[in-house]
Amino acid sequence: MVIEHARKQQVDTLTHFSAKLSLSCKGMDIELDNRLAKFRSALAKGVDFEMFAPLIDEVLTLLKGQEALQSAHQRELYNSVQDAGKQLQKTKGLPDDARRTLRHLLDHELNQVQSNRDFIPILNRLVTIYHQALHAKLTLTDSKQASLQPSLAKELLNLANDLVFEDEAAEQVKTIKNNISETDTVDDLLVSAIEIIRIIAGNISKERQSAQSFLVSLNQTLEELHHSIVSTSKHSQSMGAEFDALNKRIESKINNLTSQTQNATSISSLKALVDNELKSLSQDLIEKERLEQEDRQALISSFNEINQRIGSLEGKLSKYKKRLHEQRFKSLLDGLTKLPNRAAFDERFNHEFHLFAVQESDMTLVVIDVDHFKSINDKYGHSAGDKTLQVIAKALQMSIRKSDFIARYGGEEFVLLMPGMSLEHASQPLEKLRKAVKGIPFKFKNKQVEITISLGVTQFKKGDTPLSAFDRADDALYKAKNTGRDRICISK
Repeated sequence: MVIEHARKQQVDTLTHFSAKLSLSCKGMDIELDNRLAKFRSALAKGVDFEMFAPLIDEVLTLLKGQEALQSAHQRELYNSVQDAGKQLQKTKGLPDDARRTLRHLLDHELNQVQSNRDFIPILNRLVTIYHQALHAKLTLTDSKQASLQPSLAKELLNLANDLVFEDEAAEQVKTIKNNISETDTVDDLLVSAIEIIRIIAGNISKERQSAQSFLVSLNQTLEELHHSIVSTSKHSQSMGAEFDALNKRIESKINNLTSQTQNATSISSLKALVDNELKSLSQDLIEKERLEQEDRQALISSFNEINQRIGSLEGKLSKYKKRLHEQRFKSLLDGLTKLPNRAAFDERFNHEFHLFAVQESDMTLVVIDVDHFKSINDKYGHSAGDKTLQVIAKALQMSIRKSDFIARYGGEEFVLLMPGMSLEHASQPLEKLRKAVKGIPFKFKNKQVEITISLGVTQFKKGDTPLSAFDRADDALYKAKNTGRDRICISK
């Protein structure tokens, strides 16, 4: 019974540990999440291994699929950056510093790092901007390059605003943003793009080292845990052999006592026989009690050690998961306004569409654009433009419901999702939002400036796709901009 209880505790401990590990994979893929949920449910119910094995095979298959998908994304991104870099190396007139930085990046840094999935969209956008700038450099005249430069600078600045780093990297990104705001050549934009790639690559390398350190620590704890379990198992086997030998000895003495009792010829001889055998049996039973106590103490000690190690492991997993969650949160945050960024909006937008497809309900989508924002940048500088966006973002955030979701879509555009809000009821709160921004007391160079926003509004409809719904709201915004601005246009 003691051994069975001990093994049950071991199985329960490992089951709990497996469930915790499965939870750490949550969020990678919907189908994988569903399989892992079944896996944890089966663990909790304690199903037979024959029924449990197919679940393990399914989870392993999905994990391998995730690994292959991630590898494909990595290869695609790596090849894209390599191709872009090689084109740049062929460019005549490229500054020597930029050429050296590029060569080191392509030959060393990119070979040594593996991106995580949160950085891949940003890097792909960066490479697209880089290709556009490089194409302009190689094919367009200086005058045409000059006309294209502002739009490229704006795209690159928006991308830089999406980067959220800490400490030295944050300062480097800030410097690059200032350079982009002041630049007047495509060459400068190419250098800035290279610098951003270098910072991202360095940050990924740093994160990889952190992950490797965690995995080493995790592996060490698992080895110690395995050692404890093996040691406990061997001890249980050893004690089991001693118990078997002792039980056989006791059984043999009882059988011998029974046999001799039947053959006894007198009361005195029977008494002497019983006394002797009982003394011997008493010693064996005392020995058995001692072994049981020793076994119990050893098992308790071993379980305490195992539980401590599992507690330590869970603590490490919890801390690392929290850190990953914080990084994930930062990757979905707009660096300038501190609102959710476009990646966060896309994720939420697709989620709301999935819910709408399952059960139709009112969902209003709003696209918001700051009127005449370019003139603010041109007249008062990019720092004034940045400050304007920050103040507007704060005002928008303060003017919506807790259940609403607002994000910076890019540049001077914001997007708003209003669950449970019909178009008929949306007009009043959106009008309040428009007036809140219009009432902000902006002042630049001692001059009071009124800043307004235009809003395009629509509602999810049956048969919509995310793209068709967004395009409808965008068309409404276009109408608002072209009919006087500072207004709300609704597309049903």
